[in-house]
Amino acid sequence: MIVYNVTCNVAPEVEKQWLEWIDLQLNDISKSKKISGTSILKLNANKPMEGVVYALQYKISNHYLLQSFIKIEDQALKEQIRTVFGESVLHFSSQLNIIKEYP
Repeated sequence: MIVYNVTCNVAPEVEKQWLEWIDLQLNDISKSKKISGTSILKLNANKPMEGVVYALQYKISNHYLLQSFIKIEDQALKEQIRTVFGESVLHFSSQLNIIKEYP
């Protein structure tokens, strides 16, 4: 299993609008057969930051599905983020392989 993570630094002035918007986007994306789970997480920082940090996480079963997801759904979402929010939402992606899960 692979966790595909998109970390987003959201400007405080667009946070509420972005959360409402991303909720609708993730609701649609999560219906993809490529994904076995979708989450949005908020970083609780111990010190003040210039933005609010969120992580969008997708569980995907294999690298083939991951590459397809990145080319289609992920690329489209990132283009929409740039179009709607411009520099107010910055993001980067990472891939994590789940080695072991504990009950």
